[in-house]
Amino acid sequence: MSHALFKVFAVTAAVFSLHTTASAHDFTADIAQFNKTAATKKMDSKEAIAARVALERSQGVMEQADVKMLLRIRGLTNSALRELGEQPAFLASEMKRVEAALAAPKTTDPVKLAKARELYQTLLAEKPAYDALENEGVDGMKSALMLIEKAPNK
Repeated sequence: MSHALFKVFAVTAAVFSLHTTASAHDFTADIAQFNKTAATKKMDSKEAIAARVALERSQGVMEQADVKMLLRIRGLTNSALRELGEQPAFLASEMKRVEAALAAPKTTDPVKLAKARELYQTLLAEKPAYDALENEGVDGMKSALMLIEKAPNK
């Protein structure tokens, strides 16, 4: 692998590893495996180019899913919690906190309770799309790893 290409992979891996702190799936080990395998391959081969494209696409899909999930799901969840008189939550526990707050709300205001239930139903309806995007990113990474394995050796 050329020095410039190695730097691109290294920087991509570093940036992505920083990004994964908010991710449900951490690609750090996958990227390390990709780079280790890529170091032994002809990176200008058809297979290696396809693998690089798959790697970039899987990272892009995962980043898009993470950003949208963090913004949209967090916004909906925190709105529901505020309606129920709760403090905004951390992402890992948001859904469970909304469920618990709905089961034993601190407010008796029927408008707020209705709004919180509506927001929770929106969460339940929208989260599967983001989960599917995340799964697509994971599948793309698996594909990138398989493709780089098939690339010809140096």
